[in-house]
Amino acid sequence: MTIADNYNAQGAGDAATKEFNEPPPFYDSWQHKEGIPVYESFFIEDLMKVELDMWQRFGVAAAFVNLADPFICTAMVLEIPPGGATRAVRHMFETWVFVVKGTGQTLIQQDGVKQQVVDWQTRSLFGPPLNATYQHSNTGSEPARILMVTNAPLTLNLYHNEKFVFDNPFVFKDRYQGEDDYFDPHHEVLAQRYIRTNMVKDVRDFYLHEWKERGLGARTVFLSMSHHTIGAHVSEFPVGTYKKAHRHGPSAHVIILQGEGFSLNWKEGGEIERVDWRENSVFSPPDMWYHQHFNTGNDTARYLALKSKGAPEHPCRIGAPGPNSDPDFARLHQIESEDEDPAIYDMFAQELKLKGVEIAQPRPNYRQK
Repeated sequence: MTIADNYNAQGAGDAATKEFNEPPPFYDSWQHKEGIPVYESFFIEDLMKVELDMWQRFGVAAAFVNLADPFICTAMVLEIPPGGATRAVRHMFETWVFVVKGTGQTLIQQDGVKQQVVDWQTRSLFGPPLNATYQHSNTGSEPARILMVTNAPLTLNLYHNEKFVFDNPFVFKDRYQGEDDYFDPHHEVLAQRYIRTNMVKDVRDFYLHEWKERGLGARTVFLSMSHHTIGAHVSEFPVGTYKKAHRHGPSAHVIILQGEGFSLNWKEGGEIERVDWRENSVFSPPDMWYHQHFNTGNDTARYLALKSKGAPEHPCRIGAPGPNSDPDFARLHQIESEDEDPAIYDMFAQELKLKGVEIAQPRPNYRQK
């Protein structure tokens, strides 16, 4: 008797003919249970205008922002009133803390080491060490607004146990031991575009390195911070230029730090979707969609990308490789200027002409097809 025969002989009953109704991911159920607004879009025009509601877990107003493909990383926005503070929390997922606006401090506590205070301001970036307890407080006279990009969806779906994720006593001593200079805003150049630091005081003023392979005048650095596996990079490109179209895996949160312009997003063979951005806009290109950034303003455009992969010293590949991990990236996932649709350049030139901005990008020498 075969296994199938034995199973049928035992009788599967009515269950064998029923259709299986797949439940929602654990993270989705947890998120909605938290009782704060959940925004689902791949573009937010202004992080300062996202409407919030009281979140008991953190003790301040907050909202979830689910951009494209929020199954690995997603974001939450917190607002701390003047003189106020969040509740102390810890969790088994990594998080970036980007200060959209405001000044304040974050208290970091971990069993067995002395506590530390991290001072921050508008456009600061840091990451609390994994499962260390942290508490944000506002030291300014205006509300402080924070964007936190986390890999909570991946973590909560993996363990599907809230107590394990938020009430776990394990200490990651290999990541953090209370070092006095852990959050000093100095940086170490590991190699060309690769930087190690655990605190960036102002991302808009941070050091960048030339990356001409991505476009005319482009400059970028990839950040290694707090032993995170989720990645971050900062990039900029000059007035009158645009970057080469490229694609990668999901969950890259692109936060505009300076400038104005637009980005084109499209799935191979599909329709193009355009987003117009300015300071404090954030968007996330869907998984393996091409995207291309255009500077139409009168100043250098700079953005911060917080994403599911790309940590230089702790790579964790999920989906397609990124440009810092695959030598064939440009050939497979980037459209070189000479291979792009000539209509791209013409459209950009026309946009600049209407705004009175001089084009700096020479017309590509297109290949014959």
